[in-house]
Amino acid sequence: MKQPLRILHLEDNPVDAELVQVTLTREGIACEMLVVETRADFLAALGRAEIDLILADLTLPSFDGMSALAIVRQHYPELPFVFVSGSLGEEAAIETLKSGARDYVLKSRLARLAPAVRRALSEAEERTERRRTQEKLAQAYAEIHQRAESYQSLFNSIRDVIVVTDNQRRIVQVNQPALREVFGYESDEVVGRGTELLYADPQEYQLTGQEVFDLHNPARGRIMELRFRRRNGETFIGEMYALKRLDSSGAATGNIGMIRDINERRKAEEALRESEMRRYQLQVELHYAAEIQAKLLPRNGPDIPGFDVAARCLPAKQVGGDFFDWQEVCEGVWALTLGDVMGKGMAAAMLMATVRAAVRSVSHNHPSRALQLAEAALQHDLDNSESFVTLFMGQLHAARRRLLYVDCGHGFAFVRRRDGTVRRLLPRGLPLGVPGSKAYREGSVTLEKGDTLVLYSDGLIDARPELKLDSHLLARQLEGAASAAEMLERLIGLTEQQGPQPDDVTVLVAHCTAEQSPVPECMASGSCGSHNEPMPGTGNE
Repeated sequence: MKQPLRILHLEDNPVDAELVQVTLTREGIACEMLVVETRADFLAALGRAEIDLILADLTLPSFDGMSALAIVRQHYPELPFVFVSGSLGEEAAIETLKSGARDYVLKSRLARLAPAVRRALSEAEERTERRRTQEKLAQAYAEIHQRAESYQSLFNSIRDVIVVTDNQRRIVQVNQPALREVFGYESDEVVGRGTELLYADPQEYQLTGQEVFDLHNPARGRIMELRFRRRNGETFIGEMYALKRLDSSGAATGNIGMIRDINERRKAEEALRESEMRRYQLQVELHYAAEIQAKLLPRNGPDIPGFDVAARCLPAKQVGGDFFDWQEVCEGVWALTLGDVMGKGMAAAMLMATVRAAVRSVSHNHPSRALQLAEAALQHDLDNSESFVTLFMGQLHAARRRLLYVDCGHGFAFVRRRDGTVRRLLPRGLPLGVPGSKAYREGSVTLEKGDTLVLYSDGLIDARPELKLDSHLLARQLEGAASAAEMLERLIGLTEQQGPQPDDVTVLVAHCTAEQSPVPECMASGSCGSHNEPMPGTGNE
């Protein structure tokens, strides 16, 4: 992270702007702050100065942070953008992240500002470095293609140690630059002497004389690996191409040996073998990790009376941070969960296992209470990993066909009614791991025969951003499907594309197949938290 940073701060309160700069400086982030409060000044600063980071209040008298974010995303997509606001509702907080902001910090919690700035800058540097690397690779490939022929010619002209001998194997000529570099001798130290001084093993010297340098043998060239000795006594493995020296009539008058030091090549080959072995071991470990993660997810659909349920998780890498789950928390009541840990790969997979275990352990509670308990258990791990989790958790009362749920910043959930209409599932709260002052609010929805509950992760959208997927478009994909499995296949099929999958994709479908049935007396007693009627004023029906 370069310092000092040039920060454009959209803020109308000079005191708040100064407090932000003091907070960053105190945390060791030197910065030059350019404070503006109007659209015109904001645009002028963007065009005039080289900005490293944008901080913005959400609302100002004549301009707003979301409009500023839209401008930046359109014209400067790699420029990191962080909201610093005095008040930021739950809906607004989620919208800022989905609109492209890297983070948001409440003015009352400026202790989070420095980590948020460092993380935003680090992510921006990674994206910039990746783009630069791709550009350099493209340029390098073009140059290699253009110069391949000249490089090949240059390579072929490189001189190894060329030793010319007479028929007694005495050295009569040698190329001095290569001799000095490989063996450490000057030419006058070896000319007139036998080639045995170059060999490390007398037996190898004798064998090459019998098999290759015997003047009565056929004049065939041969490549061998032999041990040689330098002037200082050090030995090395060399590759020698040996052939006869012929006169104008074709008679053998001596020998020619071209010697190349292959010590470094042998070391590189050994290093490559070790690297391949480590890569293989890593692949095996990742394979086992993927197997274990797959086994953590339910293998078979739940047997919920009146419902057909199917789900699938497709990690972007061998392991991922998405998960789905279901369990019967008490008789006739099922907990349905879909979560998405920030990031992907092994780090997200490790955190995913922890989140899944924590949520399962409290799923027998009312959804809002369950997620309060889960967040309390996970808060330390989420803080240390600087991560958060979006999660949708519902308790389905099978007999009543009623779903009581909490949406923790997930937002990708809807009910498709039998007639094709779509109902969004509100309210929504903050993700697990994101500080907030309000308790999780519950919502509820009653499902009739033919209705379908759909939960999915943002990987479904990331895989096909050009389609601008929304609930209505996804709901239309379900028309005419005969089962939850077929609905699932249609939604997963939207992610089929060329190239690597950008993010983990998870989809859960619960299709209501029967009318509401009478509730047994034992289930109506309220022995399970979700059997009680939802609290009024929480967004329920």
